[in-house]
Amino acid sequence: MFFDGHTLPQIIGQVILGLFFWIMIVKNLRVWQFNIERTGAILPKPQLFLVINFALQFVAGLALMIDYYTSPAAIVLIVLTVLATAMFHRFWTMEDSLRNNYHMLLFFNNVAITGALIMLL
Repeated sequence: MFFDGHTLPQIIGQVILGLFFWIMIVKNLRVWQFNIERTGAILPKPQLFLVINFALQFVAGLALMIDYYTSPAAIVLIVLTVLATAMFHRFWTMEDSLRNNYHMLLFFNNVAITGALIMLL
């Protein structure tokens, strides 16, 4: 059954982690054009990439929230998080200290999210 053998804190943490990805989808959809431009500077067909990315985040986030195929969902989210971090949050390449600090924060936020996902494997 769903969440069988989980403690209440584990259930809450797993649901919050799944919700995090849904919230990021909403946030990123609100700045769709910016994300197309930013992704297009790195990858061809940015719209297709973003749609696939958001669909995977939606399904995998839902899987975490209902404890259904949790390990495969966590692996998908780990891969997406690592790729996004490597593509968009390379703080060490940024000379402007404000941008550098902002992207360093996002980089280590994603490292922490990845760590939480690894605990679900």
